[in-house]
Amino acid sequence: MVKAMDYACAMTPLLAEIDAAYAAFARQENIPGLVAGIVQDGALVHVTALGVADIEAGRKVTPATVFRIASMTKSITALAILSLRDRGTLALDAPLAEYIPQFAAVAPPTRDSGPLTVRHLLTHTAGFVTDDPWGDRVLGMSPGALDALIAEGRLFARPPGLAFEYSNLGYALLGRVLTNLSGEPYQAFVRRTILEPLGMSRTTFDALAAARDDFAWGYRCDDGVFSRERVEPDGEVGAMGGLATTAGDYARYVAFLSSAWPPRDDAEAGPVRRASVREMALFHAPPFLPDPVGGRAGSASAYGYGLFDADDATLGRRLHHPGGLPGYGSHMLFLPETGVGVFAFGNRTYAPMSRITVRAAELFVAAQPKPAPAPPSPWLKRAVDAVVAAYAAGRIETAEAVFAENLLLDTPAPLRNAELVRLKQQLGEGRLGSIEPTHALAGRFVMACNRGWLRGTIILSPEAEPGIQKLTLAAEMR
Repeated sequence: MVKAMDYACAMTPLLAEIDAAYAAFARQENIPGLVAGIVQDGALVHVTALGVADIEAGRKVTPATVFRIASMTKSITALAILSLRDRGTLALDAPLAEYIPQFAAVAPPTRDSGPLTVRHLLTHTAGFVTDDPWGDRVLGMSPGALDALIAEGRLFARPPGLAFEYSNLGYALLGRVLTNLSGEPYQAFVRRTILEPLGMSRTTFDALAAARDDFAWGYRCDDGVFSRERVEPDGEVGAMGGLATTAGDYARYVAFLSSAWPPRDDAEAGPVRRASVREMALFHAPPFLPDPVGGRAGSASAYGYGLFDADDATLGRRLHHPGGLPGYGSHMLFLPETGVGVFAFGNRTYAPMSRITVRAAELFVAAQPKPAPAPPSPWLKRAVDAVVAAYAAGRIETAEAVFAENLLLDTPAPLRNAELVRLKQQLGEGRLGSIEPTHALAGRFVMACNRGWLRGTIILSPEAEPGIQKLTLAAEMR
């Protein structure tokens, strides 16, 4: 208890700095109201709530205020699709026409086009045109109108599978897949499968119903004058961006996503298995450089299933997604390597929330104690110790018991020994400093030497007794 209180006291100045950063951002971007949260190790540890949810009435934003989160809905839709895949109800690479029969009559863009699949929809590689402005205004589309669009629309801008192009229509069609395969409206299926098991009781597709409670009305700002945007109703395409939620509810979802890392032997807690959550984050569509959402020069990003996966020079691996609707802007991110998540909702049209969530994450992570490094596997430790002994002896044969069959065939012992002599002449005697595992069968190590450092990389073989299949050594002088 004392340690927890000490930690809370130490965090108070940092959290005040984060609150101040959000307030400055809201002023700069003319956002009437904002709510943001920080999740750490499965718990909501801080909420920022500022400004007004209703300009006309002067009603303030509270931590319980409901905001629309727009395209942040997409990862939840993707999870629902994967839950059906995990049950064996659908196959991601089956033709979409198997799950939406109307698509059997849709002409492909070219005669040699491959079939459109569920995976294409998940990854925005269906060949549809990007449609943010249009898609945002048709959330209330009726089932009949979607049927007509499938039958009569000019759906394809190019053949499926050629390139990434962000498509709300693609995720709207995933909603139809959920409806057809579950036998109930996709909204009910998502609520029963994802929202209720996570305790997200105030999360809904029905914004009109949510507006009867503590709701953030959406606004636009033209020449400094605010006006209220119309509330887009729930409808047939809301699987692409229709959800509304609170900070407390959404924190439960971010905590669930984060809990999928690291892979482990623990029992599954659901509602979707951890391996499927991790699958959402893989690079399934072509990468971008720089990251187009909250990124900086040199940070790459690619799309998975409802999530962007970014390689962030400051934060490490950053999984994230923005959202925007008339009246709203939002962004979420979480860092699977540290268990930290940050999200923010604002009630101004297309408010660029990723600009502040990334900054808040940087401030928060920088103040955390550095996690203890993962220990090396017994095989990696054995291999490193053998190489250290070989360096001390000046003879690679000293470590031969831990070599895979190929190592001395690829680079014979005399050449390896000459390398050890040269390195030792440069660096002098040394001792093992650290081992940094990449995973159980690979890693890097550093030896501290008299005149510098010996840096090594080891990759082990996939045998019952893994041996060194690749060994690189390099000198770094003081």
